[in-house]
Amino acid sequence: MKSFYIFDLDGTLCDSMRCWRQETAGCDFFNLKQMERAYDRMREHYRNDIELKNGVREFLQKSRGAGIKMCIASATRRDVSEPLLQKTGLLDFMEFYVDCHEIRVFKEFPDIYNIAAERLGADVSECAVFEDAEYCAETSHKAGFLTVGVYDEVAEEEGFTQKFCDLFIRDWRGQNLI
Repeated sequence: MKSFYIFDLDGTLCDSMRCWRQETAGCDFFNLKQMERAYDRMREHYRNDIELKNGVREFLQKSRGAGIKMCIASATRRDVSEPLLQKTGLLDFMEFYVDCHEIRVFKEFPDIYNIAAERLGADVSECAVFEDAEYCAETSHKAGFLTVGVYDEVAEEEGFTQKFCDLFIRDWRGQNLI
């Protein structure tokens, strides 16, 4: 398929979107105190409740074995998701983790995908981006990346469509996209 994979984290590699919706419901995203409380609660969810989606570890192992270089490009600050990254060993498969807070641009713009490709040493045409959110899939697709939509229950509830996806997977188990 492609030689470089760029993965979203929440809703794509792990089942965390319901927790995010619960913890940020009613939050004023510009109120730093409210958001820090939500981030603290999410750290606990990552530590205790959130796991990788079924089949993710096997897919990453197979991809790594095939020589594919991978990274995470997430809207979630790394310090917030760190408990999950540590308990699952997810970063053992990745070249790096980049987040929207680090680069100060959110996924309505392709910057995070372009930065990830550049850090991987890849051209856009060599990369596949894996996303569960429609607006992110749209951004990635319009930027020229092969875009793989990943089923997530919360994204489906919000009206996710596959119109911006070159491929779509409902389950990581048994995927052979290499």
